[in-house]
Amino acid sequence: MTTVSSALKAVDIRQTPPPLIIGERVNAQGSRKAKEMVLADDYDGLVDLARGQAEDGAQCLDVCVATTERSDEKEFMVNLVKRLSLEVEPPLVVDSTDPAVVETAIRQIPGKPVINSINLEGDGSRFAGMAPIMKKYGIPAIAMCIGPDGMAKTAEQKLRTAELLVERGTEYGLEEGQYIFDVLTFTLATGQDEFLDSGVQTLEGIRLVKERFPDAHTVLGLSNVSFGLEPHPRRIINSVFFHHAVKAGLDCVIVNPRDILPYPEIPTDQREAAEDLVFNRRPDALAALLALFAKADPGRGGRGREPAVDPGWPAGRRANHRIINRIREGIERDVVMAIAENLDEPVLSEDGSTIAMDPEHTHQAAIRTLNDSLLPAMKTVGEKFGAGELILPFVLKSAECMKAAVSELEKYLVKKEGASKGRLVLGTVYGDVHDIGKNLVKTIFQNNGYTVYDLGKQVPLQRFLEKIDEVGADAVGLSALLVNTSREMKHFVDHARKSGMEIPVLCGGAAINSSFINRVATEGGVYGPGVFYCNTMFDGLKTMDRLMADREGLLAEWRDTLSRSRTPEPAAVPEWLPRSDTRVVSSPRLPVTDGTFVLGEEINLDEVWGMVDRKSLFKLSWGLRGRAGQEQEAEHERLYMDWKERVLREHLFEPRIVYGYFRCFSRRDSLVVRRSSGEVAFDFPRSTKLKHLCLADYFRDDDDVVAFQAVTVGRAAERTISAWNDEGRITDAYYLHGLAVEYAEGLAEWTNRRIRDELGLKRGCLRYSWGYPSCPDITQHRLVWRLLEPERAGMTLTEAGQIVPEQSTAAIIVHHPDAEYFTL
Repeated sequence: MTTVSSALKAVDIRQTPPPLIIGERVNAQGSRKAKEMVLADDYDGLVDLARGQAEDGAQCLDVCVATTERSDEKEFMVNLVKRLSLEVEPPLVVDSTDPAVVETAIRQIPGKPVINSINLEGDGSRFAGMAPIMKKYGIPAIAMCIGPDGMAKTAEQKLRTAELLVERGTEYGLEEGQYIFDVLTFTLATGQDEFLDSGVQTLEGIRLVKERFPDAHTVLGLSNVSFGLEPHPRRIINSVFFHHAVKAGLDCVIVNPRDILPYPEIPTDQREAAEDLVFNRRPDALAALLALFAKADPGRGGRGREPAVDPGWPAGRRANHRIINRIREGIERDVVMAIAENLDEPVLSEDGSTIAMDPEHTHQAAIRTLNDSLLPAMKTVGEKFGAGELILPFVLKSAECMKAAVSELEKYLVKKEGASKGRLVLGTVYGDVHDIGKNLVKTIFQNNGYTVYDLGKQVPLQRFLEKIDEVGADAVGLSALLVNTSREMKHFVDHARKSGMEIPVLCGGAAINSSFINRVATEGGVYGPGVFYCNTMFDGLKTMDRLMADREGLLAEWRDTLSRSRTPEPAAVPEWLPRSDTRVVSSPRLPVTDGTFVLGEEINLDEVWGMVDRKSLFKLSWGLRGRAGQEQEAEHERLYMDWKERVLREHLFEPRIVYGYFRCFSRRDSLVVRRSSGEVAFDFPRSTKLKHLCLADYFRDDDDVVAFQAVTVGRAAERTISAWNDEGRITDAYYLHGLAVEYAEGLAEWTNRRIRDELGLKRGCLRYSWGYPSCPDITQHRLVWRLLEPERAGMTLTEAGQIVPEQSTAAIIVHHPDAEYFTL
């Protein structure tokens, strides 16, 4: 994989998800503002322009200072790249036609930049001037698909020109990975016949080049496709073309990040009109698109970022529209006016912000507004989420709008029985410190008219029972993340069954599934009031709605499902299983005498950020799933960079590491760690699968070495997430929580690699964390704490063995070269 870098940051050209975004505004030939700054020797302004591009999500910066008005391009370029290298993070793309300017600039850049650009135009002299620089410094270049006969226009011409570039490059010793092919795109704004099919040819050209040269990369100067049009239609066309180019295999894009909209956010009629033009689906596509945009409202602020709110709509419809489309501004006023519209004789204050009317009348009008406008909006959001049209963060944004609307509406409600749809007691079970899922459930239920009594996390069974009795709850919601803590759900249901309770139980969490909940509901006799598995917060909402509207019907369906889905009892695991045939290997030498180390300032934070798994972050922690998730991947790459910058700026992560090496030996299914204070024994389960693996098998039975590690993101993130949840900033809390979880994983991987290097190993060194199949018992964290004393780094344990802060992990490091992950 080709990597480029600055003094402060390294970036892979092939991003996951793609593409790499190259900011285009520090370019005197493409930006009027940049040109004015170059002519005025305004280095500070250019640095600010570059910094703004980085803040908007640019991962590299194209830098061009050539103008016809001045002849000192080389001197100005050198001065500017020196400043940029010191003051902005993204790697630079040196954009000049003069090889002397390019090489001089490269020498000043403490990193590995990109050259923009090379081509085979005319006699090929430009290629001949740049290729030796690429070879000498080992850097990539943007290769324009321009051959001896000019610019390649058809897909086949683009591919052939790329092949000629690679063939010519072999004469200089260039590698395929050094090419970033710009297959060229031409404006669709002329309406000329020769360009009508250029969008299709460009997309097909990307696909053909990627197929022919899999180790090379592709790039587009995106704004060329809409050159000559007004700003708003340009933004829509650019965004639509960008979406389809990425699907075709685009690796990089040169663009101002602010000028791209998420594909699903584009109104359907505008998106279809742009696609008609891009794919040449109708002869009058350009005229039809221009006619559409001539009458279309470009959206709030002229940026087209949100579907417009028509002031001529009834206020209830406007409020409904704002919630569905996440438009927070103005929703309180719309709610007040909607309530007024539901009154027989509305009396508004002069500014329209309050209602002067009999409380009972306004109460009824507020209830109608809630039922007719606000709740249907959240129902639509839930349906879109279930259909894969919305990702979870967008749901949370809608929820924040709904919360603001309800807060305003509550001012006109008379506090009395029947104002709530139902009462739910909610909490994370005892011993479990995870509550992000539980907080989302709380938000969605409250925004759909339910009263939620949130007991927090690590809630003892007795506390649930007391609150249920105190408030007369209609149901209880139990949340758990891990297998160990989910057993508390069974304890609750067993107690409720024995006590003759009539409270329905809603269960959710990552560690559970319908089979587990069905066993909880039936072992010891079917729990009559019902135990329901809720995979998502909206599943829980649907269950609660059915409980309140048709409880007997729901229970009849549930009992029927139970009878049809009874799973056989799991086969008993034999008391004795044969040992695996894992071979014995020599133990590595200890890098130091056995003992522990605490790291703080010594942690290489840049390396840790490089180990954050963005695919896991986007899909598992940030909920980027389904069709909507796929369409939002590029937007989430930008969002990741924004959150990373915010974390660094506000010091939200305080990473700490504790690790150590110890003498040990294997004793059947146990690993015994030798300590001067006495032996510490870890018992591990043995797999019933073919190999009968057990972690203890990977260690010698006479004398060996084992490492343990514990890492944490620190308390600041936990405090901030909690504060934001309390303030109603649930989307921010959700994003920070997910990033902290994945950063902790990156920190654990960084520590693991450090241990592997210190042990002098090239293979093996897998880390196994408690709670996973090969070592499921998280109570063994207590044994790790006896060895490492992670309290020195601010980590403690709950009574159930979970680590606090939540964004922390602990692991045993197995050095055996044949170690593998396995299930029981």
